[in-house]
Amino acid sequence: MDSVAICNLALGMLGMPTIISFNETNNSAQLCKKFFPVLRDRVLRDHTWSFATAAKDLNILDEPGFDPEFPVVCPLPGDVIRVLRLIPDLPFHRHGSTIHTVDRPQKVVYIRRVEDPNAFDATFVEALQYLIAAEIGMANTRDAQLINLYRQEYRAKLAVARSIDSQENRDAYRPDAPRSRWIAARGASGIPIPRGSANFVNGDAGKQGE
Repeated sequence: MDSVAICNLALGMLGMPTIISFNETNNSAQLCKKFFPVLRDRVLRDHTWSFATAAKDLNILDEPGFDPEFPVVCPLPGDVIRVLRLIPDLPFHRHGSTIHTVDRPQKVVYIRRVEDPNAFDATFVEALQYLIAAEIGMANTRDAQLINLYRQEYRAKLAVARSIDSQENRDAYRPDAPRSRWIAARGASGIPIPRGSANFVNGDAGKQGE
């Protein structure tokens, strides 16, 4: 399935004419050409899709960061949509195309921009078509009831993806637990805290707030 086919699914839900190419001059094609890349990246950002998860080595810039508590600065890969974590696990701040951290990282784990629709997960395609339908509907029909329905369906598809992840990834940290072993060791106040048993639960891998 290509990008045009995904857009045609959304157009069909809205009762709008389908298209053959984004280069057509009709309203449907122009709206799809405008919205598709933006909404594709939004859906990628909204969930930790396994097909879009990547890891790459990081280089370190010679100049230290502006924050003395995060002195190590690394340029991020050009296809980063969302940073998930560093290896080893370190606290960090993202600033545009760079990441600032406390020590030398080896790799960054991130959600990458995937432009080839053949690589999309089936649930991703379903979620994307509903989001496209909602946004094109807002720009074209302005039917509030229909737009709200498609936005609800989009959120439902993300919930399905998270449920699938919970089955495929059984050992996940709780979302409210510190990700970094450095943070966990120091505590929120910076004072070392006693070590305890690992705080693992079943499911909810990649879960994030909406």
